[in-house]
Amino acid sequence: MAASSARTGGRAGRVFVGIGLVVIILAALLSGAWYYLANRLDVAVRQAIEAAAGGGTELSCDGQEVFGYPFRLGLRCGAIAVAAPTKGVKASAGALRTAAQIYDPAKVVGELDGPLLLEAPGTSPLDIRWSLLQASTHFWTQGVDRLSVAVDKPDVALAGPAGARQPFAVSDRLEVHARRNGEDLDFAFSDENVRLAQPGLEAIPAFSLGADLSVAGVADWLGGERPGVTLAQALRSRSGTIRALVLTFAAPASGSAEIAGPFSFDGEGRLSGRFDISLTDPAAIADLAGRLVPGAEGIAGTVASGIGLVGRTENGRTVLQVDVRDGRASLGFIPLGRIPPIE
Repeated sequence: MAASSARTGGRAGRVFVGIGLVVIILAALLSGAWYYLANRLDVAVRQAIEAAAGGGTELSCDGQEVFGYPFRLGLRCGAIAVAAPTKGVKASAGALRTAAQIYDPAKVVGELDGPLLLEAPGTSPLDIRWSLLQASTHFWTQGVDRLSVAVDKPDVALAGPAGARQPFAVSDRLEVHARRNGEDLDFAFSDENVRLAQPGLEAIPAFSLGADLSVAGVADWLGGERPGVTLAQALRSRSGTIRALVLTFAAPASGSAEIAGPFSFDGEGRLSGRFDISLTDPAAIADLAGRLVPGAEGIAGTVASGIGLVGRTENGRTVLQVDVRDGRASLGFIPLGRIPPIE
């Protein structure tokens, strides 16, 4: 009996020793893999910075560090900056932290600290701040497959000398999502409870914006292959579909607008399309559109005054169809005027 117990105990001991050896081997393999990948990541980032410099774009990652051992692989920068002098773009921000799980390296999440100081053609220098900015990116065989950015308490101001800020707009939460859909790019956007502080606009009540649309043939934009300096330039000669473009006033104000339909831009940036527009309190929406979109005051006012003639009522909202051809808009038989081309 004693001999049998000894043999059983010996087998159990050998099993535990075997398990221990397997654990040690796996831990050694994991450690080796982590340090190998960490070195590859560190080298790849440095090479990317050098390659960008060769193409005329300056990138910087102060205090570059790879972290996350043993189950995550991440990159940390104490501050980041981008400068493309030939394109007139310059940006800098605070600390950047990115990480991917070892078992899911195709998904990278990150956080960025503010403020973001941005200079770009056609806009005044901006000083953008927030309480939390998070992003996630999914990679696939063709590069970036999906991208999401969420910002809590964004605060946009015009940057002045010596760090002075001229408040422009704040909101509760901003989200941007983009994904490949074959050769097309799906895009979704929302900005909740926007309050404007720019002189002349501060009296506009708080509102929320939302968009859900797709642009044909531009999936590679996710990989940074967008042509032109500005988004407007990149949209020329492009087409797509607006599934929903929504504007809603926050309580106690009233009014909402929703636009849907196919669109296209010609090579000169002129808009064409057929849009279904659903409105509540058209006068309030027209007033806001006239203030926010330069050159749209006349069209917005004409739409508001002509709704009673050509609109129909559905579920308490007025629905109408606006046709746009080469930048000239019409509401049924009512000419609305010209929409400026995108610049």
